[in-house]
Amino acid sequence: METASIKNIRQKRDVLMKSIKQVNKARFKDQSFGNESEYNYRGIIAGIDSMLTDITTLTKATRKFIKISTHRERNDIASHLNQINTYLSQPSQPSFINPFEALKKLLRELGVRSFSERQLEFENEIENVTRLKVKVDEELKEINQLRDKIESNEELIKDKYEKQKEKLETINEGIASLEERKSELKASATKFESLLGNLEEKEKSSEKYLEEIEKSLTDSKSNEKLINQFSQTVERRDKQLEKLESRMNDNDKLLEDYDLERKKILNESKDLIASAKKALNYKTAEGISAAFQEQYDLASDKKLTSFWLYVAGASMILAIGLGIWVLATGGEINYIIGRISLIPLALLVAFFAGKQYVRQKNIAEDYAYKMVLSKAIVGFSEQIKKHGNENNEEYVHYIKRALEEIHKDPLRNRSLKTQKNEKSNLQDIIDMAERIVALTKTNN
Repeated sequence: METASIKNIRQKRDVLMKSIKQVNKARFKDQSFGNESEYNYRGIIAGIDSMLTDITTLTKATRKFIKISTHRERNDIASHLNQINTYLSQPSQPSFINPFEALKKLLRELGVRSFSERQLEFENEIENVTRLKVKVDEELKEINQLRDKIESNEELIKDKYEKQKEKLETINEGIASLEERKSELKASATKFESLLGNLEEKEKSSEKYLEEIEKSLTDSKSNEKLINQFSQTVERRDKQLEKLESRMNDNDKLLEDYDLERKKILNESKDLIASAKKALNYKTAEGISAAFQEQYDLASDKKLTSFWLYVAGASMILAIGLGIWVLATGGEINYIIGRISLIPLALLVAFFAGKQYVRQKNIAEDYAYKMVLSKAIVGFSEQIKKHGNENNEEYVHYIKRALEEIHKDPLRNRSLKTQKNEKSNLQDIIDMAERIVALTKTNN
């Protein structure tokens, strides 16, 4: 026979079991509890589990439970279970330790451990502990394997780091050597300039020598020896000029190599500057788009638009109701005029609320349109620069149109003519975007 007190004990037991499964056993890891600090938190939880097993044995053998206990003792067990569950997360409170020790004493006096049913429960607990130990051993083995794997990966990462570090040092050395080469080329260029100056001087000297040769030719018959000496001098000068010409050719080759290297460095610099500008433009467009997105979210709030819609609907219903009221009821003319004068007020409120609703929807659509323009402006402008004409007329036209649309006031009056102009501007931007996409596909 199952009594109300036993049902109450079973319910309190189940609630406490759920609480124990959710409790963090490591929370009070280094603390002790009890009048003599004889308990730790894990020991308390284990003791509660053991007592719950005893209580389970008692609730299964209801006849024997009723036979060996009084109604007050059963109520005390339920009360102790409830109080332990209440203060489970506050083990230092006397309200937790006192019912814990009282329940332990009460179960010991009932002699639950001597029941044959209790022995079966104990054996089941032993089997559960054994299965849990096997599972823990398997998980510990997996943890050790995972730790070994992490250690091996750590060594691989260290090796890769050292290799990357060596590569970085090699790159730094290459940069230093390029700087030295650059300085050498600058010195060579200065030297070549001085050589060119010397050559110009030599050229002037040669012209002077030619004049002297012409003069000497007139006296060649009378002074042949002098002519021979002069010829030898000219030959020596020719050899010097040949040597200078050879050196100039070598210097020209070095200058060409230096010029090629300089152009290469300039091209790389231009590419870096273009990439930086592009990244800056995208970041700016992203910020503008985020601002429009925020304004769009505020403007498209359903609570705000629904409010004006509800107000308009309520005002229309009120106007209709007032009209019905005027027609349905009679009375003096003054009362009828007073009732009729209320109808325009309701219609005026309905018109104002409807206008506010349309205005709010227009603002939301305007911010959505500007958000799309700000996201597309950077990518489209780059495509126009690549595939447009040399004067960048299409690029200027696209940017001008997009900025005109972005800078329009969301609260502007929207007449039929203005809406037509806006549609025309939008159609221009769409046509420009289609041309960009067509050019991109053709180049690909």
